[in-house]
Amino acid sequence: MRNQFLILISLSALSIGIISCNREQPKKKILAPEKIVCYQSISGSDTAWLSIDTANTPFAGTLTFNYTEKKQLYEGKFTGKMDGDTLKGYYDFRINKENPAFRNPVALLKKDGKLTMGVGQFMTVMGTGEFDDRVPIDYSSARFVFEEVACKD
Repeated sequence: MRNQFLILISLSALSIGIISCNREQPKKKILAPEKIVCYQSISGSDTAWLSIDTANTPFAGTLTFNYTEKKQLYEGKFTGKMDGDTLKGYYDFRINKENPAFRNPVALLKKDGKLTMGVGQFMTVMGTGEFDDRVPIDYSSARFVFEEVACKD
């Protein structure tokens, strides 16, 4: 009886080992080009570009503003997540590639395939800029309305 019990335990352990070996190991997520969505907005002589990797949450990407008349280039990283129909997150950027780095909250309303950058009242919470919840974000007077474009290589 005891031998049968030991054989049963040994077979169970062997089965578990075989099943574990045959299971595919999780692969590292590689940035998939088909998961990157690109947008562009032209406002007068100024242009903005947004590239978002939608493979993971929170979303991550790059955001660039070229202010022609001011001769300023804002370049940085965007991270955010969808909150209903609004992509909310943070923009960490530098102006003309110089220090210091800045961080601003960003809210983009998704409607009709476009992303409209909202304008809102900022406040500082523990050293980080946040939208003031007491003042609604205004999308009607937005300067930048992003339309989807083909991503550049």
